[in-house]
Amino acid sequence: MIDAADVSKTDDSEIREWNPQRSDFRYSFIAKIEVLDGESGNRMVCATSNVSRYGCHVKTLTPLLPDTAVKLKITYGGGVFESLGKVVYAIAGEGMGIHFGDVSAQGRILLKEWLTEIGAKELEQRLRNKPQPRVVLTRLDKLLLVACVGGLAALIFAAVIWLW
Repeated sequence: MIDAADVSKTDDSEIREWNPQRSDFRYSFIAKIEVLDGESGNRMVCATSNVSRYGCHVKTLTPLLPDTAVKLKITYGGGVFESLGKVVYAIAGEGMGIHFGDVSAQGRILLKEWLTEIGAKELEQRLRNKPQPRVVLTRLDKLLLVACVGGLAALIFAAVIWLW
């Protein structure tokens, strides 16, 4: 939720085009984020939509301008990640991308734990949704299978008789 009084307004003409090239894989990640504009001191409380080792996307209708220095705090699952950062892109009405900077060792560890947890959940979900391969046997395949099973049964029967 964004407090309109705390949000820095931007003019759409000042917002650059978003470049979809990524420096790292991003994971879907919804968490509370507080962004403090280092220039104006305005504070925004929003939500993230994705995260990587190097940054995140913040959902907001009124993004800060690119190159704005920020201080951020992400709260997720009882942990708090804090970092300085820089707005790298802004999309009017949708949000902004923030690159993390000056992350503490403890912050890197927490971020790595979150990414590991999220990655495992995403992989588990993909495997759960993956269609199971279906085995389709032709008529000839079925005849060969029946012949092999019948031949194996005959061999077992002959071996039992011979050993008896």
